[in-house]
Amino acid sequence: MKRELFSIICIAMLTSCVSSPVYFNKSEIDKKKSKIAVLPFRDYNSNDGNNSGELVRSLFEQKLLHKRFSVIEIEKTSSSVDYTVLKKNEYPGSWIIETGNQLGADYMIYGSVHDYRVYQNLTSFLYIFSWLEVTSSVGITARMVSCKTGEVVWSGSFSRASYTFNDAASEAVYALIRTIKLNSVISE
Repeated sequence: MKRELFSIICIAMLTSCVSSPVYFNKSEIDKKKSKIAVLPFRDYNSNDGNNSGELVRSLFEQKLLHKRFSVIEIEKTSSSVDYTVLKKNEYPGSWIIETGNQLGADYMIYGSVHDYRVYQNLTSFLYIFSWLEVTSSVGITARMVSCKTGEVVWSGSFSRASYTFNDAASEAVYALIRTIKLNSVISE
């Protein structure tokens, strides 16, 4: 009886520490045929002089390419993109449809970096040795919009903690990309 109770408590503690992304899929994405453009992410802590929004955009491109999605780099493809809209990080549906058609994109991903902090904890080992442990936390909200209809086809949000901001952002982006529902039809 004690062993079963101990096992249940251990399982409950382990599962309570694991978080998962919150996401919504409206339709499936065919990653072999669909082209995705990643727009700059809004950085809600930009007054600190960091470039978190650009880092997350770059991580999305990198992770999508790693997962074998077809990614369009907007800086290299078109000089006709309205960059004043990109700097504001506000993308109306009509702008996405028009710009997506110009770029040849089927979908655009954009979002925000909304929650990041640095935690400092004093960690000790056998009450003799102790050190200061620093943990960074980042939260990312992203959405994928169809360039044909202007509708959101996928959205997700996830917060992650790791040893550095870059690690936390990379892990959060990768977890979000894994939630995109893919077309399961196998072409022969």
